[in-house]
Amino acid sequence: MKDRKLLMIPGPIEFTPEVLRAVGMPTASHIAPNFIEVFGQALERLRQVFLCPNGQPFVVAGSGTLAMDIAAANLIEPGDRALVVNTGYFSDRFAAILERYGAAVTQVQAPVIGDAPPLEEVEAALKGGDYKLMAVTHVDTSTGVGADVKSLAALGKEYGALVVVDGVCSVAGEEMRQEEWGIDLALTASQKAIGVPPGLAIVVAGPKAIDAFRKRKTPVGNYYADWNEWLPIMEAYEARRPSYFGTPPVNLVWALNVSLGKILDEGFNIFRIPEMFFAINISNNVINSVFVNQDF
Repeated sequence: MKDRKLLMIPGPIEFTPEVLRAVGMPTASHIAPNFIEVFGQALERLRQVFLCPNGQPFVVAGSGTLAMDIAAANLIEPGDRALVVNTGYFSDRFAAILERYGAAVTQVQAPVIGDAPPLEEVEAALKGGDYKLMAVTHVDTSTGVGADVKSLAALGKEYGALVVVDGVCSVAGEEMRQEEWGIDLALTASQKAIGVPPGLAIVVAGPKAIDAFRKRKTPVGNYYADWNEWLPIMEAYEARRPSYFGTPPVNLVWALNVSLGKILDEGFNIFRIPEMFFAINISNNVINSVFVNQDF
């Protein structure tokens, strides 16, 4: 890798040889016994990486935007109120997705670009409205702002809102203790700190989010994103049984299981990539991604 050009962006990142080998291996059937075992293990490992032992993982072919769409489609019904803690472009996107499913959206904006909205303003908004859901972007790459997810989740829990965290640029790279902090749904995509090429939308829904979904009074307004279709699939793979709704991206799921295993083996402090370390540093609510070339 010494002679390769390195594109230093938040993602897609550089991928380990083990992950790339999994992507390039012959493609198995999605109901082959060895793939069923791999998919089931990946779902179990996602609970460990998200630190959500009682959560329900979903792995679906798509991007991080699909993961946001899955969250909104299954948790929002027309007329529900949603609060968006806005820290940049991807907060704007989450607001637009929530509105598409009929939510009445209120946004709490930062005073200036590059800042996070003050917690007291978020609390004032929560006090003033009966919100079903509060959406937070953990790290917004458009502004570099890292939100105080732990404190925001505590506020959401206090005022009865489902807490949804867009962790596309943070899961497995920033501290996020989903269950301990009271985050009801967290989502990410494969191509960032998870360490897998683009193509997987990853969601972990906690018990309150699943309960809210089960209590819906209207059908989910998106066929592909509907948990009524995907939940039996995820449960079947984890039980090591074949099942089908849409064909999963077999090689990416295989690579996901490889990468999750490496993350759990190494821990969350630093991600080792051949000839490069990827480290994350927070200072004054700003994420700085630091790439340091290593001559091994």
